Amino acid sequence: MNQLRVAVVGCGHLGTIHARLLKSLDSVVLAGVVDPALAARERVAAECAVPAWPHIDELIDRVDAAVVATPTAHHHEVAERLLSAGIHVLIEKPITRTVAEANRLIALARRHGLVLQVGHVERFNPAWNAVAGELAGPQYIEAVRAGIYTFRSTDVSIVLDLMIHDLDLVLSLAASPVVDVEAMGLALFGPHEDLALARLQFANGCLAVLKASRVNHEPQRSMQVYSQQAYAAIDFAQSTARVIRPAPEVLRGEVDLTSCPPDQRTQVQESMFRDLLCLETLQVPRTNAILQEQREFVASVQQGAPVRVPGEQGREALAVAEQILASIRAHRWNSPSLSVAGPRAHAELARPAAKRAA
Repeated sequence: MNQLRVAVVGCGHLGTIHARLLKSLDSVVLAGVVDPALAARERVAAECAVPAWPHIDELIDRVDAAVVATPTAHHHEVAERLLSAGIHVLIEKPITRTVAEANRLIALARRHGLVLQVGHVERFNPAWNAVAGELAGPQYIEAVRAGIYTFRSTDVSIVLDLMIHDLDLVLSLAASPVVDVEAMGLALFGPHEDLALARLQFANGCLAVLKASRVNHEPQRSMQVYSQQAYAAIDFAQSTARVIRPAPEVLRGEVDLTSCPPDQRTQVQESMFRDLLCLETLQVPRTNAILQEQREFVASVQQGAPVRVPGEQGREALAVAEQILASIRAHRWNSPSLSVAGPRAHAELARPAAKRAA
C-alpha cells in the first residue's frame, strides 16, 4: 500500500507533536508543515527534515491528508479549503468555533467522500479504553480537568479549550440527549472564561458535573463514573483506572451493615473492598494516545476503517459547549464584585475606592 502523504497545518505546541509522531509512522510520509509564522514553521521543518510553507494553498497538490492544529478561530477556514480540494482532515478539538461552521465542514466532507476526524484524544487514552467496558448505563459522572496557565488556547473559553474533552467523553457514555444545562464561569486574565463549572441532565436520568480550569495550581485530569453495576475512577494524566464492583448480594439489597454487631465491624471494614465492594486496579498498557489517534485516521483514509470521533460527534460536543457558554452568560453572581468577569471588571476592582466612586 502506498504511503499516505500528510501535512501538518499549524506549528504550535500541538502541531509540533503531531509532526514528530507522523514522522514515525511507516504508513505515512510527512509531506511538510504550514504556518504563517516563519520562525515556527522553520523550527518544525528543521526538526523533522521536511518542507515548510506559509500558506495551505502551497500544499494542495502535494498531500492526501492534513492535520489541522491551528488556533480554533482558523479551523473552519483552513479545513474548508482542504476538504474542498479533496484532502482528508484530522482537525484538533474543538472542531470549529460554532455549530454552524461545523455543519458546513461535515456537509463538505460527505459531499466529497472524505474523512473528517476530530481530535478528541482522550477517546484514545489507554486508561479510558481499559475501563470503557465497565461504564455502560452511567447514572452519575463527575469530571475535573485543570491545568496551570500555559498561555496557550487563550483565544477561546476554557469550555472549548479543556472542558470539551470531558463533554465528548460524557456524551459518548450517556448516549442520551441533554435536556438541561446549568453553568457558571469566570474570566480572570482575558475576555474568555478561565474557570467553568457545568451541570448536565440527560433525558435518561444521567447527571454529569464537569469542572475545568486553566489557572489551577497543579494539573488534574480525572473522571468518576457511577452506574448500577460498578463505580470507576480514571486518571487520564497518570493513565490509571480502578473499578469497584458491588457483590451480587449488595446489588440485591441483601447487605445491611447498620445491624452489624460491634465485634464484627473491624473485620467488615478490613474486608469490605475485597468481599462487598470488590476493588480492582486495571492493567493499563503504555500507549501514546495521539499516535493511536493518527494511526486510526490513516486507517480510515487508506482502508475505510470506522472513524472513532467523526465530525458529527465533534459537532455534538460543540453544541453542548455552546449551551454551557450561554448558561454562563446568563448566570448572575450574588456578589456585585463578581457580576462581570474579565479584565475590564478586574481593572475596575483594582482602582482605589475613591476613584471608583467618582
